[in-house]
Amino acid sequence: MNRSLGYVVLFLAAGCAPAPPPSAGSASTPAPPGTERRLGADVRFLASDLLEGRGTPSRGLDVAAEYLAEGLRGAGVAPGAGSSYQQWYSVAEYRPADARVAIAIDGKPLKAEDYLFINLARDPAAGPIDLELVYTGTGVVAEEKRTDELSGLDLKKKAAVALKGAPWTPDPAETFGPERAIGKVMAVTVRGAEMLVYLSQELDTGTEAEAAFFREMKSAPVAFVRETGIGSLSALNPILVLRPGAFEAATGSRLDGLQKGPLGKRIRITIEAPVSAGKASNVLGKIPGADPALAGEWIVLSAHYDHLGSHAAKPGEDGIWNGADDDASGTAGVLEIARRFAASPGKRSILVFFTSGEDRGIFGSAFYAAHPAVAMSQVIAQVNLDMIGRSTGRVEGIAPAAPGLFTETVELGKTHGIEVIPDQHPAWRTIYLTDVYHFARFGVPGVEFFTGLHADYHQPGDTADKIRYPSMTRIVEVASALARRYADGKTRPAFNRPAWFLTPP
Repeated sequence: MNRSLGYVVLFLAAGCAPAPPPSAGSASTPAPPGTERRLGADVRFLASDLLEGRGTPSRGLDVAAEYLAEGLRGAGVAPGAGSSYQQWYSVAEYRPADARVAIAIDGKPLKAEDYLFINLARDPAAGPIDLELVYTGTGVVAEEKRTDELSGLDLKKKAAVALKGAPWTPDPAETFGPERAIGKVMAVTVRGAEMLVYLSQELDTGTEAEAAFFREMKSAPVAFVRETGIGSLSALNPILVLRPGAFEAATGSRLDGLQKGPLGKRIRITIEAPVSAGKASNVLGKIPGADPALAGEWIVLSAHYDHLGSHAAKPGEDGIWNGADDDASGTAGVLEIARRFAASPGKRSILVFFTSGEDRGIFGSAFYAAHPAVAMSQVIAQVNLDMIGRSTGRVEGIAPAAPGLFTETVELGKTHGIEVIPDQHPAWRTIYLTDVYHFARFGVPGVEFFTGLHADYHQPGDTADKIRYPSMTRIVEVASALARRYADGKTRPAFNRPAWFLTPP
């Protein structure tokens, strides 16, 4: 028995034994005895310092994967990746502090103090980034406000240039949304652009939430998948935050005189960095359905078990992103539901899907979509649990492409003492940022359970002692009851693709 597996067995013995069979499949069934205890034990292990933040890839992530595989095996869940519970893929990373980055526009080098390069999933081994620049104004796409500044622009294999700001005054407390860099890079990426050049005087300074995000990202390790045949990993490509004056000097153009469209200029970025290569895995389990007529159809129960890893910290500071809410909470919830289905299968089959690399750019689900254990056409619904640990009696049911699933979730929430509310930030386009994305792009209806962002989001303070376990238990009951309905034969829910939901060409 290796050291990592020994940790797994220790914690299984400490309180994560399989749940007893539920007495019935109805929504009114109370939580089986010991549910909260099991959820707490799972969260505390996954979010412990021992696992070092479960970065992708890392030793801690591998320990977590073994823990989950042992949990599935102990519950009687069959392996979902052939004869194994783990679906491996190649992933590598480098640290920005160790990288040499050179950026030039039409051969004119940019000064390092004038930009911040946020490399989202670009492998240095892929060679330089060399793209034509296309000016987009503020680059805002917000259908709810009848604004589309990308209309009519050809962005395929281009670098989209967008000014900070919007036709309205942005909320300084917002990190996401169409007026922010993340919203803009999503909008241009799904239209084929390979990079966003975001013109901002502040870079990563100031008190705005977006500046804090930039400060976090500039030092976070850059990870990327080294596998062929996957296609677009996500709706997020690299972002270059650049001072407007430096852009004007390099292009020889004044921003107040620019028209939207190609600028006749090119940007070139070279990255040299010592890369550490490794492996990461998704953890998959299968629970066959009991009805021969429906067993070929599947419900996916998913959660990402990775987080951000760790970093060097000053004495007295915490350098581990424990990720208790994000997403040890959802992972524990899915494991608990899996135990129940293993003890009492439904008519349809269940795919238990613990993904890795979500916090690095939904890597694991992208790899899975290219190598599915179950044909996407046979998946009738996805139930995704992501950050369900900070509820004050509410949970968001995010289902932009499956309004019927949302309605059912609201109904079940009333039964289990949880208020299910709609997506509180629909303009964030959360579907692009989570593991729902790589199923929704194939037309799979899904719902994500989410209790909202908080001050500890992507911070070392996201620890197990701050989880609200009674509310979390009730949320798991709602998710379990929803999955049970469809496992027991309810008609396949409808998929209604929103007009804004595009996928990269």
